[in-house]
Amino acid sequence: MLIKMYPQADIPLVQLSIDSTKPPLWHYQMGRRLASLRDEGVMLVASGNVVHNLRTARWHGEGAPYPWAESFNNFVKENLTWRGDDAGHPLVNYLDHPGGSLSNPTADHFLPLLYVLGAWNGDEPVTIPVDGLEMASLSMLSVQIG
Repeated sequence: MLIKMYPQADIPLVQLSIDSTKPPLWHYQMGRRLASLRDEGVMLVASGNVVHNLRTARWHGEGAPYPWAESFNNFVKENLTWRGDDAGHPLVNYLDHPGGSLSNPTADHFLPLLYVLGAWNGDEPVTIPVDGLEMASLSMLSVQIG
């Protein structure tokens, strides 16, 4: 992905791993700690899918998205700019959504979003350059901050 954005490969890159033993709030707060890097010109990029259930995917791409997948994708979009207590953030508590666990049988594809949201300063624009569901249970939602 980055080679398309920066074909000269003239930016430093550091890859971080997700500690899947930590709760979602820990990942969100890690994003808060990484936010200061943005002041130094460091770009934070996270990849994943906010809906990622391969067990239910329609591999030939036919049919509408599952209602639970669409509902959860919309829930994420509606809560991107939520303001309040970190522990009360609806996306930190994504498993409380009726489609949360079905949309994310494992957390590894959802947690990267929490890093980016944690790094948001609350004033910058939050946009969605890409949206949509593929194969009924894979979200292509992309979120850009700043």
